[in-house]
Amino acid sequence: MPRGLKETSSQIVVSFSLTETAPNTLTSERIDLQLNALDQEVFVVTGMKLDLDTPDLVLGGVGTARTAVFASVSKQSLANATDLTLGNPSIIGTAQIITREIVDNYGGAEASGYATSIIEDGTDTPATLEYIDVIATPDFFVNINGSSNIAAKSCSGKLYGYRARADAATYAALVQSELLSS
Repeated sequence: MPRGLKETSSQIVVSFSLTETAPNTLTSERIDLQLNALDQEVFVVTGMKLDLDTPDLVLGGVGTARTAVFASVSKQSLANATDLTLGNPSIIGTAQIITREIVDNYGGAEASGYATSIIEDGTDTPATLEYIDVIATPDFFVNINGSSNIAAKSCSGKLYGYRARADAATYAALVQSELLSS
């Protein structure tokens, strides 16, 4: 248990899903946790899972074509797609799927194939950690952004955690840190 917090609920699972408003457009949705600020209630995140649509296979014809789907869970809304990385202090976890068309002219015969990489930073949390993050404001955001896709892409997921009550100093520090991280 993080110092300065007292657990007030058992494990809670918050489910969500989100579809881009248009192909390759950063789309965010606010998910309400219904935390009680008067009781200095916070949400201690113990895990998360993001499932993404597969990127479209787009034939590039020359060289390599790349399509991708990026998603994240954050404590604050995001201003642009470059904020989707773990380098942003507001980000709790990310996931991405990237598909590349590989065209090779080997021995005079053109051959092509696809390579797909799947990265889920949200599930890379070491098992020795008690928690991933603490959300002090009453909501969190789910974000998705495709790249070079023909159709709008979707993500769905779950955020795992429990409610806790913070002492006054801890609550003030958590809220200030969260609001300044945006």
